Amino acid sequence: MELSVYLGRMPIMNTKSEIFAYELLHRSTDSTHTVVDDNLKATARVLVNALNYIGLQSLTEYKPAFIKVDEKAIFDDLIFSISEKYFVLEILEGSLISSVLIERILELHKRGYRFALNHYTSNQDFILHFKAVFPFISYIKIDIRRDTREKISFMLEHIKALDAQCIAEKVEDMEDFEWAKEAGFDFFEGYYFSKPQIYIKEKIDPDSQTLLNLIYLLKKEASLEEIISIFNASPYLSVNLLKFIHIHHGNKDEKIASIEQGLVLLGRQKLSNWVELMIYAQGDDEYDVDNIASPLGKIAKSRAALMEELAHIISDISEPSLSISAYLVGILSLAEAIFQSSFKTLFMQMDLDPAISNALILKEGVLGDLLQLCIAAESNNFGEISPILNRLKISQKQLNKAMILGYQRASQT
Repeated sequence: MELSVYLGRMPIMNTKSEIFAYELLHRSTDSTHTVVDDNLKATARVLVNALNYIGLQSLTEYKPAFIKVDEKAIFDDLIFSISEKYFVLEILEGSLISSVLIERILELHKRGYRFALNHYTSNQDFILHFKAVFPFISYIKIDIRRDTREKISFMLEHIKALDAQCIAEKVEDMEDFEWAKEAGFDFFEGYYFSKPQIYIKEKIDPDSQTLLNLIYLLKKEASLEEIISIFNASPYLSVNLLKFIHIHHGNKDEKIASIEQGLVLLGRQKLSNWVELMIYAQGDDEYDVDNIASPLGKIAKSRAALMEELAHIISDISEPSLSISAYLVGILSLAEAIFQSSFKTLFMQMDLDPAISNALILKEGVLGDLLQLCIAAESNNFGEISPILNRLKISQKQLNKAMILGYQRASQT
């Protein structure tokens, strides 16, 4: 059973040796090489690792991310979990090109998706095979060590007529780089700049049954409340939902203060694409029920339930939505430990309401007080409990009752 996930990253440079983009690579170990038996599963695993575990902010700084796809991935609706704003779909040279695939590529191209072609050659069979795809290709990659430089120069002349930009692969030394620039390549990739950087994260995939339950609810068009209940029981899903929403709807004025608001903004179809992506990426892998996400997740759920109960007590003198935001603060409160990353780094990948992020990072505002009260109550720190109760105008009796109700609710999920 795999306890870690791996992801490779290679920079793609421009003529000034500045990073233009990154290629994201499937890895199953910490080796710089891997064997891929299932291209679609490899694509799904790369996406889950990039979106859920590491985040595009840390991984690519939102520069273009090249990701390999074949015809199966292009046809599969998991492709819609990919944001056209941040990703480039790199078509593998072994892909089967058909009339229906061309129609699919045209549809995606109209939606704003960008395509690259991997390992272009001057072979006539290759050119005839991909001829119908060329109008939709923005980048063409050429292995500069696969052919003579004379053949490569000839290929570049043909590619320039296609209005595509050229990426030189296997640039291994300064002489390669200087020649490729002189020959007319636009971008460059290879060990001269960097070997693949391998990212390793502890595996905390949600269990398959939770994902299947979520898909079932979506397929039967269940109520929003039923779908929210799945997220309320899983800090892992809640955090990654917020990150996924940011990828597709980030930098907008609307800030998220609840899971409900986030789900409405994302929409059921995009949510379904994302959940199916996670299911496919898991494949036959077993879920490690004893990993760190499980006990911490239980604590987060209990804390969220208690915060919501406490918010109900003071909601008469505060905003009506306080209890909803309080639950979200509780769910997110252990995200640093679960994801082994700081709140600051995580929140750069979300569009949270400032009241929520300030409560978690600075312990400010009413939500910050509620969070501190819950933490103090969990450890029976009476020295901290009393002054917070006074600030919130909550009695010890009310706190005790809220703790009982919160515990009962958390035990039922």
